[in-house]
Amino acid sequence: MAGPDEVSVMADIASLRRAIEAPAVPPHSSWKPITCRLIPGQLTDIQACCTERGIAVIDPIARQLEELAAIHFPDPAAHEDRTRLVREHVRDAGGAESYGCWVYFPWDRTIVHLLDPDDFYAVITSRNENKITRAEQDILRTKRIGVMGLSVGGEAAVTLAQEHLCGEIYLADFDALDLSNLNRLNAAVDQLGCNKAIIAARRIAKIDPYMSVRLFPAGVTPDNTDDFLNGLDVLIEECDDLPLKSLIRQLARERGIDIVFAADERGFLSIEPYRTSPALRPFHGRVEKPQPPRASYASATEFWRALTAWMGGWESISERSRESLGQIGKTLCGYPQLASEARFAAGQIGHVVRRMLLGERFAPFLGHLDLDQLINPRSTSRPRCE
Repeated sequence: MAGPDEVSVMADIASLRRAIEAPAVPPHSSWKPITCRLIPGQLTDIQACCTERGIAVIDPIARQLEELAAIHFPDPAAHEDRTRLVREHVRDAGGAESYGCWVYFPWDRTIVHLLDPDDFYAVITSRNENKITRAEQDILRTKRIGVMGLSVGGEAAVTLAQEHLCGEIYLADFDALDLSNLNRLNAAVDQLGCNKAIIAARRIAKIDPYMSVRLFPAGVTPDNTDDFLNGLDVLIEECDDLPLKSLIRQLARERGIDIVFAADERGFLSIEPYRTSPALRPFHGRVEKPQPPRASYASATEFWRALTAWMGGWESISERSRESLGQIGKTLCGYPQLASEARFAAGQIGHVVRRMLLGERFAPFLGHLDLDQLINPRSTSRPRCE
């Protein structure tokens, strides 16, 4: 990929008007929010421009300022202090319309008035405390995470961004959204045919348009691995390309980059902490020989057998999955996956990455956190509820 493709873009009013009237990238192909500060009197001009082109202007700044005041003065009785803080913020900016930033989402044809970046960050992370302390949040804000493969990885990427476990995230996937993906991916029918990296970037932008995002919409390839891995603190690997899965582990091991992988299959989780365990072999040593690309396998079943080799082999996946995989190309055209399992995998990844980036030393881990086994209606023992 030629050069960084990052979010967000800070524009002046002239640049914002050009982005609305003559966009360099068609709105349906865009994913970058455009951020603009206004001075008193400029809002009327922008509203007129947006009205002419059918772009919605949404101004929820008063509610955000109330939240900002509440986190500074959490006592519900501190009405005067809260009111004073809001009044001072607006006064110092020269008026409500010139406080904070106006963020344009071209693909959504919407402009939203938001808090300044630091105030926005303080409010959006306030409900993390103290599951994540403020000092820990400041550490996480300096981290860079890479995610390759944005099916299960897309749910993980958005979870990591929503929890603000990093200040910068790299997203890589060459694939486009199909209708059958919507049984598990948080996307929509108006995004069919859209690149999955763009879909994930848009989701993140609508949560936090100030987060730095870089896209690799052609995916990770042997030609851009250095660019993708550069500066990563953690890599989330969720792709199906067998040679690439092996290559990226070798390179991550050389660079001391930790890898986390979770499959939407029996809660499988792998932690490969190459930063602290440089002697660890890729795939925990379970796959020693290079595996050929997908097209080299005689059938879909043979490919999936190879893909699951490091997960414990064919017998390690669920009986229903084995039955389904045997029918690919006969009665089924694709591998079965479920939304609840994809979300569970994203939760596992988020939990591990948060602890890892905050300095916990992990031993290599490979295993299943299988809810079918943990919650078994045939068990004679009952789960303890507290």
